Amino acid sequence: MGVRGRAGRADPAGPDEAAVPATEPSGDVVDARAAAALFDGVHGADGLWRPVRPLLLPAADYRRTADLSVRAARLVLDAALRRARTAGELLTALGSRPEAFPLLDHDTPLGGHLLAAIRPDILMERGTPRFVELNVDSALGGVLQADLVADRFLRHLRRVPLPGGPALTAPPSAVEARAAALRSFLALPAGASVLLPHYRVGNLPGLAEDPARFAAWLAPVFHSARRHGIELFSHPLEDLTTGPDGRLRAGDRPVDGVFRSFVGHGQGASPGLAALARAVSTGAVRMFTPEATMLLTNKTTLAWLWEDLDRLPPRDREFVTAHIPRTVRLEPAAGRDAPREALTGRSGLVLKPADGFGGRGVVVGAAVSDDTWRTEVERAARQGGHVLQEHVEPDRVRLGFVHTAGGEVTHAEVPYVLGPFLYGLRASGVLVRHGTPSAGPVLNAGAGVVMNSVLLVGA
Repeated sequence: MGVRGRAGRADPAGPDEAAVPATEPSGDVVDARAAAALFDGVHGADGLWRPVRPLLLPAADYRRTADLSVRAARLVLDAALRRARTAGELLTALGSRPEAFPLLDHDTPLGGHLLAAIRPDILMERGTPRFVELNVDSALGGVLQADLVADRFLRHLRRVPLPGGPALTAPPSAVEARAAALRSFLALPAGASVLLPHYRVGNLPGLAEDPARFAAWLAPVFHSARRHGIELFSHPLEDLTTGPDGRLRAGDRPVDGVFRSFVGHGQGASPGLAALARAVSTGAVRMFTPEATMLLTNKTTLAWLWEDLDRLPPRDREFVTAHIPRTVRLEPAAGRDAPREALTGRSGLVLKPADGFGGRGVVVGAAVSDDTWRTEVERAARQGGHVLQEHVEPDRVRLGFVHTAGGEVTHAEVPYVLGPFLYGLRASGVLVRHGTPSAGPVLNAGAGVVMNSVLLVGA
């Protein structure tokens, strides 16, 4: 598999596919000024550098990436089912804190219905997709941005075609795919009122404080939901109540379903969050998705796949070894010391909070000193709830970047992570995060990298 850019090392891609050699693009898709304008208003592309084009991904690779993502998600669910049958049992097996999941229905059965919304983080290594994280939840970031960037570039190229360039298309809309999954998951009648709560912590800059701006930014999401027979609306999370009948209410408006686009434990206690928790626990309202989905995102599930390797059928065992970087739980040894192999293997390891998201707390061993690595690993061992993962050496793609202050264009070979959105196990848009000429080693928007998208090459 290959993104159009500079190829990685030409090793075989794994047991399920042949590597597709990447090639250099014929040039920047648009000129620098146009590229800068096409990223206007895109959070995660508003730093010092803006890319001159999206990534160009062969359509066959896009489909193959989606197929591999479905397999990875099903394997993770199977690993969870070998240890638990309900959300509460899985919470215990993972060692997660109950207070971190204020909306969790502990009696929720585990099953395939939890794989309703998925976005893996995939690094390409020598042309092979490597799943460094598997995010399973309705609160997946970047859906609107991925659609927006792909659509803007495609519209521009229809007006100003690239001479001699490849025929490009956009992936199916992630916003539309999510709306369809929302309607299907909640199983609501046409015209049902579904609440998308306005939340304050973890929102985009400027939207957390202003419910009106929040609603304006999400206008395409509301329009999409209406096309799928849902009346999606917003109301402040902290102001939700339950009526005498136990039904969730947003002001005077009764709520038929909830689209949870936030992480519950990040919001802090409020009467509204408590009202939502009551309504969920009594079955008065259903959420897309229940907090049980978030448990599958815990990186301990990737470690379970490696722990279960000898129990897997040969085909699944080959998949894990080819596509899941070796991941182990960081278990403190006697005396609360970190394992010796963790301390001595710095350059080949990455330390990650098992329950973390957004790149927070990730330490890339190769990017820090021995002393820093020892300090971080020992702290994590004492604290618990961390994993060590094999370091993936990512392939790179050559991109042009516009410096937002000076306007000059610089080209650089940068690492990237693919985040295909799957709703109802069907592929839609792709969020891309990639480095810039000045970004750090962690490929996360909070660490100076850029949010981007893909256009597909070929049928």
